[in-house]
Amino acid sequence: MSPTVSGKGAGLIIALLMAFVTGTMLGLYEIRSSLGAGGMGEVYRASDTKLGRDVALKVLPAEMARDAERLLRFRREAKTLAQLDHPNIVTIYSVEECEGVHFLTMQLIEGLPLDQVISQSGLPVDQIVEIAQALAEALAAAHEKGIVHRDMKPANVMISDRGRVKVLDFGLAKDIREANHGDATRTSDARMQVGAIMGTPPYMSPEQVSGRLLDHRTDIFSLGVMLHEMATGKRPFTGLSSAELISAILRDTPPSVTELRADLPSELARIIRRCMEKDPRDRLQTARDVSNEFRDLVKQGSSPLSHVAASNSGVAPAPDSSAAHADENFWIAVLPFRCLSGEAEAERVTDGLTEDVTSGLSRFPYLRVVSHNSAMAYKGRSADMRAVGRVLGARYVLEGSARQGAGAIRVSAQLVDASTGAQLWVETYNRESGDASLFQIQDDLTDRIVATVADSQGALVRSMAASIRQRPVEKLSVSEWILRYHSGLIQQAAVAEHAVVRAGLERALELEPNHAEGWAVVADIYSWEYALRMNPLPDSLERARRAAQRAVDLDPTSQMGWAGLAVAYFYARDYTAFHPAADRAVALNPRRSTVLGYIGTFIFNAGEWEKGHKLVQRAISLNPHHPGWFHFVPFLYHYRKNEYEKALFAAKQANMPQDPWNYLYIAAACGQLDLKPEAAAALSGLRQHSPAFLDLTVVREDAEKWFADKELIDHLFGGLRKAGLESPA
Repeated sequence: MSPTVSGKGAGLIIALLMAFVTGTMLGLYEIRSSLGAGGMGEVYRASDTKLGRDVALKVLPAEMARDAERLLRFRREAKTLAQLDHPNIVTIYSVEECEGVHFLTMQLIEGLPLDQVISQSGLPVDQIVEIAQALAEALAAAHEKGIVHRDMKPANVMISDRGRVKVLDFGLAKDIREANHGDATRTSDARMQVGAIMGTPPYMSPEQVSGRLLDHRTDIFSLGVMLHEMATGKRPFTGLSSAELISAILRDTPPSVTELRADLPSELARIIRRCMEKDPRDRLQTARDVSNEFRDLVKQGSSPLSHVAASNSGVAPAPDSSAAHADENFWIAVLPFRCLSGEAEAERVTDGLTEDVTSGLSRFPYLRVVSHNSAMAYKGRSADMRAVGRVLGARYVLEGSARQGAGAIRVSAQLVDASTGAQLWVETYNRESGDASLFQIQDDLTDRIVATVADSQGALVRSMAASIRQRPVEKLSVSEWILRYHSGLIQQAAVAEHAVVRAGLERALELEPNHAEGWAVVADIYSWEYALRMNPLPDSLERARRAAQRAVDLDPTSQMGWAGLAVAYFYARDYTAFHPAADRAVALNPRRSTVLGYIGTFIFNAGEWEKGHKLVQRAISLNPHHPGWFHFVPFLYHYRKNEYEKALFAAKQANMPQDPWNYLYIAAACGQLDLKPEAAAALSGLRQHSPAFLDLTVVREDAEKWFADKELIDHLFGGLRKAGLESPA
């Protein structure tokens, strides 16, 4: 039975402890897990048992709940905030009280806080502009209703799984329409110790740290600090102590972002500088002004957002030019999908697809994606793809259309190389409407388009890799080696290619030691030494763990880094650390089918049969160009259930003649089915390609690395012995 909040004094005790266990009932809400804590309370994921939806539930601190004046003021301001209806502001549902515990219920945002999205080198220019516009629009909506946030910082901004920006935690917000000189418009509270301030010091305005009266322009300064951090990966004001930090905010002028990062446009630097003026009168005066500045930045014809891959004239470089190599990435633009049938539902699907496909592609670290706003200039227009590429500075252009029929929607999409006009990929998707919601249809189509185009085996990566195939290996950058890893090594797992990619990446990382994705890929290559006996060197597993940890330290959102940590923990049989790392890897980009299949394999091998099999099956369905070894999990899933015909079918789907396990799995299934000629053929292939695995002692050593379940290993060996494989005397 779930614990409940009841009994005299129970609410006060819980409010003091600020810790609810999973399953606790707080009124109509069942606590699921903790989402974090801040100065204004603990936040939980909870289930609304009446409406059947998940919400974020924020429990107020006990001292606020006991102070009648502060509680009244909070309720009044919370009601005002509840009137804010804006797509970039988290929605507050209710302000409630249960047995003395006061709490808010809010919209639950699935995604990552902005402070975990910003890398040490900053964000791409287009992403900075897109996030900045959303933040400015959110602040403008709040300011126009008299609400000042007072605690703007990256940790209070969520980037949802679909790429949408949401401002949250208005716990320190103030309705300045009701402010007076004795109220909380000051940043220090008379009941607090001298010098105590409300907010987060590195992001505070000069008037905020000095305890002066505030207005909406304090949020503009904080936004400027956030923009500086998004642009450079570094905060503009630092100090070894609180006093030094406050002094820096009050007196220091940080360097221009263009001094720290040469590829940033001067107009962006100007906007950031205007936001961070010490005197509020010298700043951009409203959040609406900030939003308009960024809108003008996007609209400028000569494009101050010119990508590094483009020349000053806006012409995309040729595929083999030095400029393309210097950029190390190939830009892609997603043009607005067109509605061909005129139905309202199809029109809504196309609008949503454009935005969702753009944000979905942006989550692949080896891609550079032109912003949604820039590409939307082509809505309703016909244009030559080569001209579009030149204007947007994009090597690749993705476009599509939709038409609605009887109970179904048909979406066609194509990928074009804008430098040549060649069509690289085209696909048509038919989706029955049925009982599915518009968002379900949109998500399903987005999943399939993004995974097929952008994943490791996708059309885009294959084309990008082809353009570097003739380059001398000693001249390849880290990003180019990563392309070679995705396009060659993952697909067939060849021993010779493993050695070449490992040596090349290690050399390249000496020149680019802060390349997080490079370290994540090296971690995977080191793991192959241990698990697959590929070119083994001493201490493979520890080197893999250290490389993965370095990737995550450099970029906390590195999906491959978290996957590498999960794999290292699995081989060390540290399942307590494995499961959170594996779940984090999947959550960071659920459309990256290679990672889904990889992590799903280890989850399966750890003994979570259904969960692992489901993840791998999703990876297979998302991308028809998936690696062959994805089918090993379906083989094992059916084999352990004695469904040997289904197991044999799955093993044959792998089609990996370089992999000894492909032959072993086929032989085991044939042994169980008494298919002697096919079993003999599989063992013959093993003898030709991997003769060491004719020894069951060797096979068992490897199997015990891969599988946690000894019964499954014994079951496999039963099939191999029936196939005629025996250990030498």
